[in-house]
Amino acid sequence: MKNKRALVICAHDDDEVIGMGGTIRRLADSGVRVTTLIFANGNEGYTRLAEKDTIVARRARERQAAQRILGTAACVAHAHRDFENLDGEGIYRQIIQAVRAVRPQVVFTHMPADYMAHRTLARVAPEAVWQAGWECSLELGEPWKAQALYHFPIIELIPKPSHLVDITRSLKAKLQAMEAYASQHTVVAGIRDQLEAKARAYGTLIGVKYAEAFMQSQFLPVAVSDPVALWGK
Repeated sequence: MKNKRALVICAHDDDEVIGMGGTIRRLADSGVRVTTLIFANGNEGYTRLAEKDTIVARRARERQAAQRILGTAACVAHAHRDFENLDGEGIYRQIIQAVRAVRPQVVFTHMPADYMAHRTLARVAPEAVWQAGWECSLELGEPWKAQALYHFPIIELIPKPSHLVDITRSLKAKLQAMEAYASQHTVVAGIRDQLEAKARAYGTLIGVKYAEAFMQSQFLPVAVSDPVALWGK
C-alpha cells in the first residue's frame, strides 16, 4: 500500500501492543506507515522501590524494542507522568501537531472505558484529530483531515465491535512485543494469557483463530459521493 499512513494515539507505552499490536504488525507488513504517539513516560510502572529512579529509562528501552517488533515507522513519545491528567490545551495541541506531521488517513485511539488516562484520550483525541483539519493554529503544521478514527480496548471488552481484524498470522508478534515490556509483567499479572484469550474470543465472532476488536468513531463523518459505496466492495 503506497502512501498509506496510520496514527495510533496511546496514553501509555504498552497500550499499543495490548490494544492493537497484531493489527499494527499486519498494517506494517502491508506497507502502511504506522506512527505511534505515546503520552506517559511510565514513571509509575515499578513494583519495587529500588526501581523507582530507573523505570522511565527502562520503559523507554522496552518501548523501542516493542516498536521494532511491531514494525512501526516512527514513535513520538512525550514525557507526561503516568497519573497526569491528559487533558487541556497542551495535550490538544500535541495531538493536532502529530496529525499534521504524520498526515494519517486513519487514526486509532482508546475507547471511552477503563480508567482516567484512557477515558480522557478517548474524549480529547477525536476532537483534536477533527480540529487538525481546520485552518487554525498554523504554527502546528499544515491542516490535515483524517478519513476515519477507530477506538480500541485495553481492559474492558467491546461487547459489539464495529470491526474485527484477523490477527491469526500476527498474534506471535503481538505477544513478542508484549514480552519486550518485561517490566510490566508483574504490574499486569498474566497479561500474555489475557491477550491470547481475548484475541481468541474476538476471533470466534468472525470464524478465525485470533482477532482484535475496534469501534469506529462517529465523530469524523464519512463523505459518500456514491451511495452504492455503502454496500462496500
